[in-house]
Amino acid sequence: MRFRDLHINIKVRLLTRFLSIIVGATIFPFMSIYFTEKLGQAIAGVLMLSTVLTTVIISFYGGFLADKIGRRKVMIMSQSVLVGAYTVMTIANSDWLDSAWLTYAMLLVQSVGTGMLFPAVDAMIIDVTNQENRRYVYSLNYWSINLAMSIGALGGGFLFQSHRFELFLVLTGVHLFTLIMFVWFMTESHQTKRNEQGRNVAVWKELLQSYRLVAKDRTFLFFCLAVLLGNALLNQKTYYIAVRLQQEFGSQLLSVANWFSLEINGIKMVGIMQTENTILVAMGMLLVTKWIKRFSDSLVLRTGACLYMIGFAAMGSSNMLWILLVAVFVVTCGELVMTPVYQSVIADLVNDEARGSYMAVYGLVGHGGRLLGAAGILVGVLVPSWMMSGLYVLLGITMLGLFQYVLKQRQQKSETDTSSRNTPIPV
Repeated sequence: MRFRDLHINIKVRLLTRFLSIIVGATIFPFMSIYFTEKLGQAIAGVLMLSTVLTTVIISFYGGFLADKIGRRKVMIMSQSVLVGAYTVMTIANSDWLDSAWLTYAMLLVQSVGTGMLFPAVDAMIIDVTNQENRRYVYSLNYWSINLAMSIGALGGGFLFQSHRFELFLVLTGVHLFTLIMFVWFMTESHQTKRNEQGRNVAVWKELLQSYRLVAKDRTFLFFCLAVLLGNALLNQKTYYIAVRLQQEFGSQLLSVANWFSLEINGIKMVGIMQTENTILVAMGMLLVTKWIKRFSDSLVLRTGACLYMIGFAAMGSSNMLWILLVAVFVVTCGELVMTPVYQSVIADLVNDEARGSYMAVYGLVGHGGRLLGAAGILVGVLVPSWMMSGLYVLLGITMLGLFQYVLKQRQQKSETDTSSRNTPIPV
């Protein structure tokens, strides 16, 4: 599989997503600091939480709308909202106007646009991929996101405070370019069905009917729960594990042979671990994706869950520098093998007639993972670190059980569908 062989929609999305993340990563990770400086820590916390909740709530309508009127229309509408929000945000951070509240108002508008956009994009990717190229597409997408995040975050650390207006201006330009690309090159991937009776049905009733279908799909929900637990473990690195190392790691000497040594404290160790993870993902994603093609989804997911258990059990309680570095390597290997398979399996599980709604629900996995990651700090206050390691193993075992159930159900469904197609029709 080569990049040039991909559908035009995938090419446009990968390019525009890469550019928007590079610029966005110079801004959005630092918005909490911006609002804290302007309005105070307590207000900043409430404002940032409200933007996340807005995205979650709107995503349900965005997924429903993508199924009802088509992916392309929703993507263009959402992108137009984003361009407008970033334009006003740029003005609100200029020499002519410096308004934190106007910036927040536009951040809310941006959350609406994002909530509408992502379910449509996720559904579109499933529409235009197949089982042969899906792993490659999702691996390429994941690799490009991590690379863009690392580049953008580094730039933001140097530029956000002193060149905020210029960064917002570039962000607006990138999203205007994205809108133009959507209008000129993006094709509709979902043919909507006109339902004459549906014209008399209230929108909210159609919305409920769409998500009632998702709520009844136990296999899909169990898979979402398994991925949620995996994301919760990954988020422990930036929540509980980071806090624990800052408190317990002390000061240790990192030495390589006899020519290099560096004194490391807990905070520096967290930074080293994050850098190691980023470098491994950037260097290994596409290579690992090619390598795991020969293995079944079941074996890959079971292997990844076991790697998570081993790695996070070590990171949850160990303070030995080299053990932590090896643990990061083990966890990253699990992340690399499971991420493309996650997306491939979810594409097989969703109902073709309600892909937007399904992907809106699946989008909650990311937000839920961050919430559970933050909850790890609270749990860590109540129990010792060795019990946190035990909890991580328990979460890994639960993941294994859920994966086993989901893949068994998927196999049974595939066999049933094959049998139905091969059954002769009586005449």
